Amino acid sequence: MGISTTQDIKSELAEQGYSLVRGGALRISEELRQAWLSLLIDYAELPADDYLPGGARYRRRRYGRFLFSPSSGELSRLPHEDYFQSAVINRVTGGIIRKFAPLLDTSFENRFLQELIRFDFAQFPLGPAQLRADWEVQAHLIRVIADLGEPGHPTPEGIHRDGAAFVTVHLAELVNAEGGEVSLYDDDRRLLTSFRLEEALDSYLINDAILWHAASPIRPAASAHAAIRSILTFDFHPAPAKR
Repeated sequence: MGISTTQDIKSELAEQGYSLVRGGALRISEELRQAWLSLLIDYAELPADDYLPGGARYRRRRYGRFLFSPSSGELSRLPHEDYFQSAVINRVTGGIIRKFAPLLDTSFENRFLQELIRFDFAQFPLGPAQLRADWEVQAHLIRVIADLGEPGHPTPEGIHRDGAAFVTVHLAELVNAEGGEVSLYDDDRRLLTSFRLEEALDSYLINDAILWHAASPIRPAASAHAAIRSILTFDFHPAPAKR
């Protein structure tokens, strides 16, 4: 595997429901580092998110779906579908069908993105039956841009769940940005911890079934330039049983 770490992420997830992993704790092969740099180019091609409150334009994104078979490590591309979250877990844009542009072919085929999905999955505290079953992985490339006239809100706004079994979030870039603090909450929405992703590949992994999360808006640190926060995030769902 081209991505590894000595951090015991699996135990942290099992014990507290989350793990914060700094980018410096990840060991990445040179080949995958080059693939990571190639993936960053795809952020320049993200179309606007048309479902922001009040017609705002601070967020751009694409998303795609994979089928992952843990027993073989195989990842296959699934047909593109509209995106839906219930209003119970997403109070801002939940309850509506959202049509997001699919990932570019270069993103689907990117070796780093695929190996990061496998690495993330290997950290989850799962039983034998879950490791034999197939999983659907939803991959999102998201960029938030803020200027003095419009702060950039994370996705989705407010304390929320993604409706997955596990969620992983990896920082792609943070440019001229203040804010963007991530907060994690227990099932009663009591604050557990807060932190900020600051360096490339600073990441957090959470058990989305038991925790809630939120991120504060970003704003420019220097007024002459926009603030940018880009993330790569995966939602892991047990795939429906085959008939």
